[in-house]
Amino acid sequence: MEAIRNLDQKNFFSFTELPPSQWGDYFLRVSITDLDFDVLEREIELLKPKVRENIFILSSSDKDATKRKILSIHFLESLGLSYHFDKEIEDSLKHAFENIEDLIADENDLYIISIMFRVFRTYGHNMLSDVFNRFKGSDGKFKETLIQDVKGMLSLYEAVHFGTTTDHIFDEASSFTLNNLEPLATGRRSCPPHISKLIRNALHIPQHRNIQALVAREYISFYEHEEDHDDTLLKLAKLNFKFLQLHYFQELKTITMWWRELDHTLNFPLSFRERTVEAWFSALTMYFEPQFSVGRTLSAKLYLVLTFLDDACDIYGSVPEVESLVNCLERWDPDYMENLQDHMKTAFKIVMYVFKEHEEILRSQGRLFALEKMIEEFKIVARKNLELLKWSRGGHDPSFDEYIESGGAEVATYATIASSILGLGEIGSKEAFEWLISRPKLVRTLGAQTRLLDDIADYEDDMEKGYIANALNYYMKEHGLTKDEASRELEKMNEDMNKIINEECLQLTTMPRRVLMQYVNFRRLLDVLYTNDDVYNHREGKLKEYISLLLVDPILL
Repeated sequence: MEAIRNLDQKNFFSFTELPPSQWGDYFLRVSITDLDFDVLEREIELLKPKVRENIFILSSSDKDATKRKILSIHFLESLGLSYHFDKEIEDSLKHAFENIEDLIADENDLYIISIMFRVFRTYGHNMLSDVFNRFKGSDGKFKETLIQDVKGMLSLYEAVHFGTTTDHIFDEASSFTLNNLEPLATGRRSCPPHISKLIRNALHIPQHRNIQALVAREYISFYEHEEDHDDTLLKLAKLNFKFLQLHYFQELKTITMWWRELDHTLNFPLSFRERTVEAWFSALTMYFEPQFSVGRTLSAKLYLVLTFLDDACDIYGSVPEVESLVNCLERWDPDYMENLQDHMKTAFKIVMYVFKEHEEILRSQGRLFALEKMIEEFKIVARKNLELLKWSRGGHDPSFDEYIESGGAEVATYATIASSILGLGEIGSKEAFEWLISRPKLVRTLGAQTRLLDDIADYEDDMEKGYIANALNYYMKEHGLTKDEASRELEKMNEDMNKIINEECLQLTTMPRRVLMQYVNFRRLLDVLYTNDDVYNHREGKLKEYISLLLVDPILL
């Protein structure tokens, strides 16, 4: 810490300039008309009754028919279509779960049991994991014959990621499935190419932890190669995704033009991070459905503001300058910004500008309470930025727990979730915000996990920049461990947090499902942003791959 105390306060860290985004002009060149939306919407509405009839109306009440219905719900979820049939799905699963014991009594197909488990837990029904004991032999281990059931093995692997702190069988199931799926993913064992690709996708990020838009795009490519696929369902999935793409293109055009027309951005230095595409992609992780198009745009703008604040504090601010910025934000008074200098003043102006935009929209909706809650969360981010800045530059050496607790807010966990609730429209009630602000166990766990994953992903970059305020550093020092030892401990800590999050979500039976999904989707955002890459900061890596998959690679009808 002594070396840090001696560094210059003004130019504290070394930051490299981010290369310009290749996507801005691409989206502006895409031509979209109202007719494009209308044509696709009409085709979708023609197919929906056929799919509804095939899955929900004509099914009888016998066990086999119920299992087929649950399998179809899995397809709807995987193909990005479930939001069209929310009521039918919830009613069907409620009825099925009431008869769960009879439904699974004589079922010994690993694939079917695993799919049922995944579907029930996805919709908040706590199907017990001891159902998988039937797939063990007399020696207490999973039967070797299961290895030949590739789809069953893959679905069991996916089921593992719904595990809670009491689902101990999944520790063994995880090792068993990984050991037998990895050879299929790498070609050391043969299987159909489309299944091998689905396995690779799952080993990178399982469906339960992946964002719904990416899952849908990948699963469409898989499903059309399945010999027994439903042509009507596949066509609806393709039309639906093309319809989603129109919304995504329109949103990106809007955000790109909005950014370029902002007077404030002209005053930003080059090393401030321009993040329009990244901010939109982060908003997409929180909700992918077309009815939340406005919500995605609002959230993306707020994420940009949070990025500006982070840069202002980390890159350009001395402690006194950041204190002045935080004081201005606490007052929330544009007249007070004359006390700010240079980039601090620019950052404050853009905060005020974006929140003024949001105020006009929310006033028209009669939802100014949502703006008030968002401002409250934003002020917390500012305070925590100042706190961590003082720690790193003033020589305070926090404990690991103290750093994680404070860092979860500083990295904008709670503000990001609040922004996504704001974008839900009327569903984002005052009660939903108050629950978030009360910081229950689910929320606190997500905050800690965000800080943990962000620091693990950015450790090497942080060290190169001379920024030692990192969870790994604090954990190594506190426990006397090497980097590798500490990394293993933090990875285990992360997996334990995943189990706690799953457990809390199953217990929140009174929360509206759409609001609960914002917490589930935030957890998915973490995996997508931080698995093998820091997507928000390395735009030439996985971000480029994701944007290409979602918006460039063609879907042929």
